[in-house]
Amino acid sequence: MHAVTPGSRPLSILDELLDNERRTRFFSGDDVPDPTIARRLLAALEPLSRPAVSIHVAGSEGKTSTTERLAAGLSALGLRTGAFTSPHLHDPLERLRIDGQLPPGDAARRAAEAVLHAARDAGLEPSWFDAMTATARLLFAHSQVEAVVWETGLGGRLDSTRAVPADVCLITSISLEHTAVLGADLPGVAREKAGILRQDVPLMLPSGLPRSAHDTIVARAAELDCPVVMVPSGEHAGAQQRSTDLALATLQRLSDDGLVPQPNAVSRRAVTEWAVAGRGERRGDVLFDGAHSVAAIRELAGQLGQAETGPVVFAATSGRDAVGMAALLLAVSDPLIITAVPGPRGSDPVELTRLLRERFPDAGSGLLVEPDPHRALASAKERSRKGRQIVVTGSLYLVGLLLPDRSSPC
Repeated sequence: MHAVTPGSRPLSILDELLDNERRTRFFSGDDVPDPTIARRLLAALEPLSRPAVSIHVAGSEGKTSTTERLAAGLSALGLRTGAFTSPHLHDPLERLRIDGQLPPGDAARRAAEAVLHAARDAGLEPSWFDAMTATARLLFAHSQVEAVVWETGLGGRLDSTRAVPADVCLITSISLEHTAVLGADLPGVAREKAGILRQDVPLMLPSGLPRSAHDTIVARAAELDCPVVMVPSGEHAGAQQRSTDLALATLQRLSDDGLVPQPNAVSRRAVTEWAVAGRGERRGDVLFDGAHSVAAIRELAGQLGQAETGPVVFAATSGRDAVGMAALLLAVSDPLIITAVPGPRGSDPVELTRLLRERFPDAGSGLLVEPDPHRALASAKERSRKGRQIVVTGSLYLVGLLLPDRSSPC
């Protein structure tokens, strides 16, 4: 892996751009992104070769896991592969991996500088995510990447990544999330996610989607003449298994279409064994799982209810149903420790705890508040009984803050 030296921030040149990921106003629905800016920015760059294979991934949960597993499988098939993911846990370079590794910092910095120069020349004011998308497109082209897997940031119809090409599209799941932006019901969310579909481009769709969401997506696919490939998973398959099934099925579809070699044991093993950071990742006696929606927390709570679970450290960001998520965890935590996500989007842990105590007046010592995330984890370790598993969950920003570097002990 290309090392990032302490204190070095190759993409800091983009810091002054408007970062919607950190803005409460954006997630309240008050600001609507302009998808034309990303298209115009990409058009303003130097002429870029199109990758031989380009895949677009959207969904409420499982986007990053599916993107990274699919990229691992493509790399194992011998294609130099880029993966554009979000959010990052520690460093923005994580969003620009090539063959599973961070890109060279100097190459990423040069790409970002070129993007800003093109934006100025074109009179554009891109958001941070617009610029990151364009930086990825330029970096991957200069790095002679043959295949790219693009993960949407939010939704699909208005997302910056909608400006990139696609040979196949994937929608990983549909649940209520960011309702102020994406819509207050499942068909509304599904319509936004289905915004990634292109005319005649195949769509990979998992079985088991809510019926209203499934019907909305399939109807849009029919309007665009998109072949729909349904991907089954076992009845009790977890999130990581479903992402594995989607990635494997997509590799096979790409091969059937003559875009990649026939999947083999090596590529299948690469998909299956890829470890996705911060998603079901165990470090010592701590499980780090960025389950950041009610649906994902419900699945996690079901798993924790079958295990010897100790303290659970939880935080959420604005735009999420923090009360609904925490309520599900309360029944399987010993105790549930509410903390904060750094930055303006973090839900107020004191207010969240107050709302929970109103709903669950008998929670008592099973519900605690510690606004400092590091102290919250330290408290969890002090309170945990031997043999019990500690869990850090909710916001991926919380997971990224508390998850140690993989080279460090937990």
